[in-house]
Amino acid sequence: MATVMSACGVLCSECPAYLGKARGAAHQKRTAAAWRRIYGLSEKSENISCGGCQGSDAEVFHTSRNCTARRCCRSRGFTSCAECDVQRCPDLKRAQSVWDEVPDVARTLSEAHFIAYARPYCGHRRRLAAARRRGACPTVDPKGRRNVLKS
Repeated sequence: MATVMSACGVLCSECPAYLGKARGAAHQKRTAAAWRRIYGLSEKSENISCGGCQGSDAEVFHTSRNCTARRCCRSRGFTSCAECDVQRCPDLKRAQSVWDEVPDVARTLSEAHFIAYARPYCGHRRRLAAARRRGACPTVDPKGRRNVLKS
């Protein structure tokens, strides 16, 4: 599977919601239970599905629909904020702040739960900065999405 990154640097391709429909109802149910336990989220298992930041509003996880960084990237035809010249963007700052506490929560998890439910959200700032340094050259994954990183 290709590596897919969100507008703010989250690894979509490892996110349980991004993997939701492909892995099926049992995965969605496990993820909903884990997110409830780990993050205190109350999600219905059938809602554990996302097409990634570049997906339509109908495809993206409901908490990301109104993300201003996502909306900005989509409106400018960018695959991520790494392609933007604005260095101190308030939209990106707000989007990334959502994930800033995940490493603290992750320290309480088993290795398996860290990999499944926290790792995609850790290192988002570093990942986006690295993509910016590389020139954020997007490639296309097998489904035609442009926000794919070269591995």
